[in-house]
Amino acid sequence: MTDDTEPIAAHSVAVLDYGAAGPYAVAFGAGGEMWITLVNTGELVRRTPDGRERRFAIGERPGQLIVTAEATWCAVTGADRIAIITSDDRLSFIDMPGGPYGIAAVGPYALVTLMQDNKLAEVSRDGLRSEVAVPLDGAYPAMATSHRDGSVWVSLNQRGALARRDAAGDIELLMLPDGAAPVGIAAAGEHIWSADIARGIVLRVGSDLQVRDFDFAPDSRPHAVIADDTGCWFTEWGANRLGRITVEGDVSEYDLSGIGEEPHGLALDSDGVVWVAFESGVVAGIRL
Repeated sequence: MTDDTEPIAAHSVAVLDYGAAGPYAVAFGAGGEMWITLVNTGELVRRTPDGRERRFAIGERPGQLIVTAEATWCAVTGADRIAIITSDDRLSFIDMPGGPYGIAAVGPYALVTLMQDNKLAEVSRDGLRSEVAVPLDGAYPAMATSHRDGSVWVSLNQRGALARRDAAGDIELLMLPDGAAPVGIAAAGEHIWSADIARGIVLRVGSDLQVRDFDFAPDSRPHAVIADDTGCWFTEWGANRLGRITVEGDVSEYDLSGIGEEPHGLALDSDGVVWVAFESGVVAGIRL
């Protein structure tokens, strides 16, 4: 926040210790199972509600992941591939050169951002279906999110823009002010939320494409964002905080000191607990 309001101390309800493995992204399946990417060990962890874990070796620097009814999909950035784990634990890979990082569900398929190749690729469990170049050179497409209208929104980190790919595959651009560098992005209700890591801003895009900025300290470095119809939650990587913005525009920040450091990915479970992946080594559940 831009005023002198002190953040609220966050209280964890559970802390899972992964040591030097580097928890990075987290997501939940319909059965309550938690999935976690471990960036330093190249693993994907599945943790059941009763605490049982299984680790899958998927390759160097796993990035973002999604969980669908059919499978769990993970973009493995360092290995240039997509890892797919079905409900019966069958692990398979799709080669995906170009720096896969962000991933979003598109019906039974997945849309993957290719950062180095500046493309968006649509894949099925059998392989590549199609790919299209982002119509903005050097855009570095990062994270992606599915919208209820069938479109996918993507943050274009190096060109200060958001891209919307509609159901027909056409791409529209929404340019942000100079200096913008969006990373996290999430769709819920009428809004698109995005974390601008360079300007210390979380922005909200309405159905009319009007943008509202929520300003935080320039060194807060907002990174990941999740959302539902009530608003969004986001991590402040630089400030070691968890933030919350309601659809009415109310803002709260929570100090994560004493729980972990380097907060990156986050997910909301069915009980309303926000789970944060700290690259310093823990995944913590926080009830706000």
